[in-house]
Amino acid sequence: MVERFMALVLPGGGAGAARRWALEQVERFRWEAWRPDPAAVALVVSELVTNAQRHVGGRIALSLVLEVDRLRIAVSDGSRREPVQQAPDPARVGGHGLRIVAKLATAWGVRPHGDGKQVWADLAPPRLVPVRD
Repeated sequence: MVERFMALVLPGGGAGAARRWALEQVERFRWEAWRPDPAAVALVVSELVTNAQRHVGGRIALSLVLEVDRLRIAVSDGSRREPVQQAPDPARVGGHGLRIVAKLATAWGVRPHGDGKQVWADLAPPRLVPVRD
């Protein structure tokens, strides 16, 4: 297991820097039989960082936990207010981020972290389901 951290203090525009940094970390890690899809990594990082910046602001931290069979992407912020996954509404401009994360991740959630919270999402290889005769 390898863990990497990136602190973001920018009032906006930090999602691009976070994406580039996360993709660099994923590329450097020695994956054995599986490697997370870079597009999924970039999108999950973008959504989590953007949500934290848009709804909380201030100091935000991005954490990656790289394991041979899982990548955990976590964004910490200074608010205890938990994000809410919005109902689908194609007419709405925003509010789709957590649904996108839920579709791409094998699991996601929120946990207390310091004085705030951490929103995390796991990317893992698809599990093979045994076929029964």
